[in-house]
Amino acid sequence: MGRQNFFFSSLIAGYFSSAANLAYTAISVPLALHYLSKEEFGLWALVVQIGGYLMLLDLGMSSSVARFLADHKDEVNGRSYGDVIETGKVFFWIQALLLAVAGLACAAWGPKLLGIPGELTTVFQRVVFFYVLILALGLALRIKSAPLWAHQRTDIGHWSTMANLCSALGVMGLGFFLGWGTYSFLAGAFAGTLWSSLLPWAACRRLKLLPERNLGSRFCRKLFVRMLGFGRDVLMMQLGGLLCAGSQIILVTKLFGLETAAVFSVATKTLAMGQQLIGRILESAAPGLTELFVRGERDRFSFRFYQMSTLSVALATFAGIALMATNREFIGLWTHGKVVWNRGGDVLIGALLISNVASRCFQGVFGMTGDLAKVRYLSLLEGVIFVGCVLGLKGWGGVCGILGAALATNFFVSGLGGCFQASRVVPVRGNWQTKLARLLVFYFLMAGAYGWAIQSFSSLLARVTITLILLIGCGFSLVRKMRSTLGQAI
Repeated sequence: MGRQNFFFSSLIAGYFSSAANLAYTAISVPLALHYLSKEEFGLWALVVQIGGYLMLLDLGMSSSVARFLADHKDEVNGRSYGDVIETGKVFFWIQALLLAVAGLACAAWGPKLLGIPGELTTVFQRVVFFYVLILALGLALRIKSAPLWAHQRTDIGHWSTMANLCSALGVMGLGFFLGWGTYSFLAGAFAGTLWSSLLPWAACRRLKLLPERNLGSRFCRKLFVRMLGFGRDVLMMQLGGLLCAGSQIILVTKLFGLETAAVFSVATKTLAMGQQLIGRILESAAPGLTELFVRGERDRFSFRFYQMSTLSVALATFAGIALMATNREFIGLWTHGKVVWNRGGDVLIGALLISNVASRCFQGVFGMTGDLAKVRYLSLLEGVIFVGCVLGLKGWGGVCGILGAALATNFFVSGLGGCFQASRVVPVRGNWQTKLARLLVFYFLMAGAYGWAIQSFSSLLARVTITLILLIGCGFSLVRKMRSTLGQAI
């Protein structure tokens, strides 16, 4: 298959994966709230965020291995390709061991540091320890699926994610039915990890994406140092992302308690889903764009990157406006009235969707070029400022204050900062950089004005009607843009 076929195959599989994720979320949240208290559900959401932080021990090596394999993908049985595989394998096993030790430490000291209620302390310790062990298992097996990205077969990873989610949901539901309580999440996570680890490995063997044995490939110290340098930059960006997104549940728990954390976790699911759905476009194009860059087709690479970014920002605005009008009602309907959210939070969630998608586009291009040095500190700076603002406000503004701080820091630090750096590093004819920056500001202001105006309408019917009129008007322009962008080969 050519790059265009790989792109569409990955994009379609990615949306099926997102649909499976949506179904998982739509079913698992009401199911969990039916069998668990809000405190128990909030505890699981907290454990997941802790696991996300501990996965920083990956040190960005997953992305680094995939990117270095892309440089040698045309010689699967070559020495350089095999050296990348062997070097990554050793490092992943070391990381898995360190992750298991970190999970034990978190189980020992986490309850006191996070203020976990006494009756939930034992449950928290067991859940966090075994959840981290499951993460460590997945990390140890990750090298088996590393070649998929380099060979533009991310569609296989998406199908394995679907199998992961379906099996996790089935096992978790069975656990709830059998009375396992919070431990049902662990059973589901373990079942899902097996699928997402074994299926990609089987596909790599069948497609012969892994080198043959006895080729003399080995752990290479110099290569490891180079890969670690790229991984360090990825780690900086991941840490910043966790400080911005992952720390929100932890900060809400610390400032307002587990029950509020459960509400916040449910209400912001639509934000995470929106980012995932829209991010699929550039994510699916990334392997093909990387190949363009590696082979020296720089003008085509730049032009296609800006096309994909413009489309992503337009779609984010479309979805953000819809969230501003209907998210609160959707959350109430979804949870059967068990979770009550506020309209101001909806406006901030919609604006955050636009800003987050734009900043990810700008920063994503540097991963394709293999040079993250110019943006590695942007996400970290954003995260540090965000956490500092929230702690400094000491709960002022409630959860809306936390969302507002996240929006301001993302837009001014990662959004505008990333746009400036991308315009310098990825030049293209036709002044696409300036056009994209103007488009971002226009879409953001338009959505913000709409979010402010929609507050004056108390009727859901009025809000939905006005929103539909606005979205239909924007939809014609969006369809034309999608046809012109997606109709061309990567």
